[in-house]
Amino acid sequence: MKGQLSYVIKPMSLLMVIILLVFLYQSLNTYVGRERASQRTLNLAADATNILLILANSADCMAYKSPITKGTYANIVDVNKLEEFARDYSDIEPECARNYEFGWRVTVKEIIKEDSKTSFGNEWSFGAANFSTGNAFKNKIEFWLPVAVRYSQKIVRPARMEIDLVDGELETIAGALDWTCQMGKMGRMEKSSAGVYTSIGMSYDKENNSLCLNTKIITCRKLLCEMEFEGLSPGEHMLNLKFEAPNKLVVTE
Repeated sequence: MKGQLSYVIKPMSLLMVIILLVFLYQSLNTYVGRERASQRTLNLAADATNILLILANSADCMAYKSPITKGTYANIVDVNKLEEFARDYSDIEPECARNYEFGWRVTVKEIIKEDSKTSFGNEWSFGAANFSTGNAFKNKIEFWLPVAVRYSQKIVRPARMEIDLVDGELETIAGALDWTCQMGKMGRMEKSSAGVYTSIGMSYDKENNSLCLNTKIITCRKLLCEMEFEGLSPGEHMLNLKFEAPNKLVVTE
């Protein structure tokens, strides 16, 4: 009887141990996945804050620079630079605050207060015109920063600078392409190349110099360098990026 019982219990114990190990493994994977997702969200929030601060406080971006002291004022935006950015960067992020991992678009809205009501007046927008969609989209964060728009010494109006920051496959690949382009222009990658992985189908719009997602909704992102690129079908791809002076990227597998 004891031998028969032992014969039954041992396989059951082994099965229970296997089930427990599988459960622990799945729980660990879920925990690691959540941790990575949380870290990615924190990175988005940190980058959104940094971009807004750079735009509002760097003289290379839109910060007002005093002609007398040659200094800038915290969170005071020069209206002339703001209009220049809205005109010159209507579909691409300005290089002074570029992020090569995520994509973003910023809108500056003047705040008008009448009695107890608050509304918005003049509005300017610049940055990426399109973002990842469908299974190429990963995450998004919206954030804003209080600023002031300076028209003249006597006219300074309150405003808010809003940002939409997107994490997606299109932003990741285009960021790698633009980073390689920038490094090449600076003479740091003239004889070398970089690599990037993707699993999303893509094509190249040569006429508009844009990288496009081949999804249900075709979205394109403007690039800094022209490309020699045949496009990709859906599936796993490891791309090699090589810069060729003065303004060209050769993309191969």
